[in-house]
Amino acid sequence: MNKIWIVYLLAFGCFVMATSEMVVAGILGMIAKDTNVSVGVAGQLVTVYAAVFAVASPLLLALASRMERKKLLLLSLLLFIVGNLIAFLTPNFSILLVSRVVLAASAGVFTVVALTVGSNLVTPERRGNAIGIIIMGFSTALVLGVPLGTLVGEYWNWRLVFMLIAILSILAFIGIAAFVPRMDTKDTVSLKAQAAALKNKRMISGLLITFFWIIGYQFVFTYISPFLQQSAGLNTTMISVALFICGIFAVVGSRIGGYGADRWGTYRTLLFSIVLHAVALILLPWVATSLVGALCMLAIWIGAAWTTTPAQQYYLVSLSPESAGLALGLNNSVLQLGIAVGAGVGGWVVSQTSYMHVSWFGALSIIFSLLAVLYSFSFTSSRVHSE
Repeated sequence: MNKIWIVYLLAFGCFVMATSEMVVAGILGMIAKDTNVSVGVAGQLVTVYAAVFAVASPLLLALASRMERKKLLLLSLLLFIVGNLIAFLTPNFSILLVSRVVLAASAGVFTVVALTVGSNLVTPERRGNAIGIIIMGFSTALVLGVPLGTLVGEYWNWRLVFMLIAILSILAFIGIAAFVPRMDTKDTVSLKAQAAALKNKRMISGLLITFFWIIGYQFVFTYISPFLQQSAGLNTTMISVALFICGIFAVVGSRIGGYGADRWGTYRTLLFSIVLHAVALILLPWVATSLVGALCMLAIWIGAAWTTTPAQQYYLVSLSPESAGLALGLNNSVLQLGIAVGAGVGGWVVSQTSYMHVSWFGALSIIFSLLAVLYSFSFTSSRVHSE
């Protein structure tokens, strides 16, 4: 099998993983109603997933550092299938939380290993393209996985969503078992080395950009379905359309962010995307009172948010080009930690106030991210500004 198609196979695995994580945003209200908990409590499914992903990934990868990579991919996929079956069969909310722990731990390992294997399968000059293809699996989950999962939950049952994800995971398992070659393990970054990197002020400030940015984003995205129901009176079908549009502009934003980082530099790209992100969230409750207004503002918000992603990754790699894997690994853990905080605090906000307020709290966090950009780049040389 052509190696680039193996990379696409790994991207398909990441698509399935990402769908399982993100689809909760589209079926949150259904889960809350069926398990007899509030929407705020149901939102903690996102918090638990992200927290386990952030903490367990580096620990599990360190423990499995000597395991052959293909075997580790298959083992993590097998656990992921089990996690989805638990979610499908869950009798109550507590067991559903257990399934999220299993899903997050397995997805965290699979994602990092898939990126490593994919980049090592191709020649050095094509590694960036390979990583981009695998990351595309995540944005595709937002385009297809989340809206389709929402429709399945509405017209059949939200539990069926996880059964379908399990079936797709089995297909990914078969494909990886058949076509991915065995790959010897290479030296991995120890937990001690990861901790040492956090003593670098530029790295810490760079990671703070990610932390506050994803908190602001997740504040709104976790509760986007009930938000749209309350603000614009959208039904489930129209919410699925809205989520589909979000996915399209996530892909568009990712492309703009990558182009902007090369063309305009990371500093200008980050400033532009983060400022636009904050403005979109501030205006969202006022503009998203109709279908057209909601769709337009969602497109601007998601496009701006995903423009930040490649530019931020590029910036972190520029801070430590000799250990790019370490920088991106730390960024991944911080990203998931921020998702946990955003979903958790957002649940408290909606329980104490209303869904309309999560947008403004999110905008406040994005402003902190902007301040982190200004602070972080104050350490960098003019060379980095112009990259």
